[in-house]
Amino acid sequence: MTANRKLAIKALVIVVAVASVVAVTFASTGNLGAAVAQKRTPYEIPYLDRPMLRFGNQSWSGNVTIDSAQAKALVEAAILNFRAGTVTSSRTDWLVPIEDGKGVVTSIEVSKVSASTAEQAKAIVEESLRKGWKAGEPKLMRTVYDVPILDSKSTAIGYVRVDGRSGEIMRRPSTILTVTLEQAKTIVSNALGEFVVGEAKDAGGVWLVSIKYKDKVVMTVLLGKVNTPTSDDAVKAV
Repeated sequence: MTANRKLAIKALVIVVAVASVVAVTFASTGNLGAAVAQKRTPYEIPYLDRPMLRFGNQSWSGNVTIDSAQAKALVEAAILNFRAGTVTSSRTDWLVPIEDGKGVVTSIEVSKVSASTAEQAKAIVEESLRKGWKAGEPKLMRTVYDVPILDSKSTAIGYVRVDGRSGEIMRRPSTILTVTLEQAKTIVSNALGEFVVGEAKDAGGVWLVSIKYKDKVVMTVLLGKVNTPTSDDAVKAV
């Protein structure tokens, strides 16, 4: 087996695992007393439901149809329907999704030092919710308002994102896909049989060979022209 073919096979396995197994577990900064992981500023953690990174005083504001007061009021009204969803585990924290009946609006991180089980983590968040949450002052980033959720001690424990153009809370599906290692291996093994090699495109010093899964390009394999001088050679090698 040539070096190019070995590289292609390794790349296939890696990308199938990524493309076939999707786990939506983005989380927000939390600080529910001693139960939450060490407090961090919202701009340090690259999760999608946290405020977007800022550079100095540069404004990324865009055209919106609602103002910050309306965004805040929208979240305040939604808090009345908040409830804790199914807890998932990360390496050091429990991720407790907060739902409003239409989807996940944010997630709270609870340290595993303070909660040894998912049930305990959920109970901590639910107790905090019973004590009362409120919306803080929104920050506009391009066309999205990041509205902080404040607990009874006025500590920011998460962020809800509001689309400034549609005037709606941005939500994620409530269902979180979780699989074991063995399940992931089975998914990858089954998917490999449905992969189709597409055409090879000339990119100068290399060929770009597309790999399709259910008629969608899921990856591109790069092959050097030394061992595969023609496009047909590249396709056959993959």
